[in-house]
Amino acid sequence: MSRFTLQDERGFNQVFAPVGSTPLRMRRRGDWFVTQIARFGAQRVLEIGSGTGETAAYLATHSNAEIVAVDISEAFVAEARARHSAPNLRYELFDLLGDKPMAFGRFDMVCGNGILHHLVQRLPDVLSALHDLTNPGGGLAFVEPNFLNPYCAFIFGTKIGRRFARLEPDEMAFTPGELRRALPAAGWRNVDVATRDFLLPGLPEVLVKPSLAIEPALEATAATRWLAQSHFMTARA
Repeated sequence: MSRFTLQDERGFNQVFAPVGSTPLRMRRRGDWFVTQIARFGAQRVLEIGSGTGETAAYLATHSNAEIVAVDISEAFVAEARARHSAPNLRYELFDLLGDKPMAFGRFDMVCGNGILHHLVQRLPDVLSALHDLTNPGGGLAFVEPNFLNPYCAFIFGTKIGRRFARLEPDEMAFTPGELRRALPAAGWRNVDVATRDFLLPGLPEVLVKPSLAIEPALEATAATRWLAQSHFMTARA
């Protein structure tokens, strides 16, 4: 587990120092989001749970889309604004279920990196609200933790793991079936949930190359693919 550097106003550990494998994991996920922007032809993109803004800044740098990144934490939004700036990038304080839903208009794509598992108790409402904010034919792209992965099962499924990771009381990883059921129920179509990624966060640099070497084989085999760390999920409005 990487050392954390910033907590939100409630005192939970949600931002980690970019050490070991973490910068590479962030770039790989950023590239995946950029690919989805191109696939959906998105001109306006909403990122929810943007934290200190690294993903949004990456999307703004690697695409021509207007990126609106929102978070409910004043501390995170202030940090994001201090760290990043671009003509096609803005950070806003926003509660998806508490503020006016159309405050920033509609979007061609909504996305998030590890945020829906913070909202499990309100997931149907969140997915419906995101659907309402998305233009017809627009897309959804999220990366979420896989509860079937041993590391995630420890962090999310055991008392000692939850204390170690300083998780919020309602925070919980997903099984792929939960996501495949939740998205259509909220009006999303063409749902795809791909489970992959065996590169753990905060892995020492000496272990990064060996992990990358075996990852393709693990992802290509049905017997091991389900143990990957993350769900890469897409859908259309």
